[in-house]
Amino acid sequence: MNARTMTPNSGFASGGAFNLYRQQPALIIFGAMITAMMLPAFFAFLIETRTFNGINVWIKPLKFMSSAAIFLFTLALFMPFLDKADRERKSVRFMVWTVSIILLLEILYITYRASLAEASHFNRTTTRDIVYYALMGVGILTATVMSGWFGWLMLRAKDKIANTDLRFAIAMGLIFGCVLGSITGQYMSSQNNHWVGGIATDAGGSFFFGWSRTGGDLRAAHFLGLHAMQGIPLAGWLATRYAPTRTRGIVIVTTVLWTAVTLAVLVQAMMGRSLFPL
Repeated sequence: MNARTMTPNSGFASGGAFNLYRQQPALIIFGAMITAMMLPAFFAFLIETRTFNGINVWIKPLKFMSSAAIFLFTLALFMPFLDKADRERKSVRFMVWTVSIILLLEILYITYRASLAEASHFNRTTTRDIVYYALMGVGILTATVMSGWFGWLMLRAKDKIANTDLRFAIAMGLIFGCVLGSITGQYMSSQNNHWVGGIATDAGGSFFFGWSRTGGDLRAAHFLGLHAMQGIPLAGWLATRYAPTRTRGIVIVTTVLWTAVTLAVLVQAMMGRSLFPL
């Protein structure tokens, strides 16, 4: 492995999964729990005949389970890039547990409502539904903002590591994933649904993601915004391997482009235009 990618306190370095578990047990355990939940949900999907918004009721829980697990494992992989003093702060440990518990509760609630073939998001049918929907919003916003805070701590980090450029890429990914994910998510939650124009159904949506092909779909921009957390660090990691002297420049350009594309996709959806039209 290129020596520039090795760090004494890095989840990218040697030590593997067991080392990550020792350093971030909460993130790994909760991520594993949510991943394990996908198996019974998948079997339920195979035998389920009910639909909601035109698709199998278990598709949404499966998508959210995979997203939550990826988010937790991503944080586990990146947290070692914090300074040692920051990792040992009570506030950081508290937030790690808070984020983990929030995501588990969100998944349990989404799965429960899916089992009843009912909406978990945009559900304002009763006072109880409004309260639960608001709590979901507060919970996921908290988790997203905390990831941005972790990115900010990394940007200020002082510990010497073998590749500060990779840490910079991770920090930018977490910060811009927080900002873009929050902007797109808050705008989407303020609407009655995620569709803009077209047919209000997930049936016939784009492959895998299920985004509308007859009109705008705000979920596309939200997906891109949140996954800046993985995309920008990945670009940075590739740059450290193949263009090590230009890593920071590549990370900055990637961040600008990712932001521009996310906002363009959001505007396109707001105009009622499909990202993948029929």
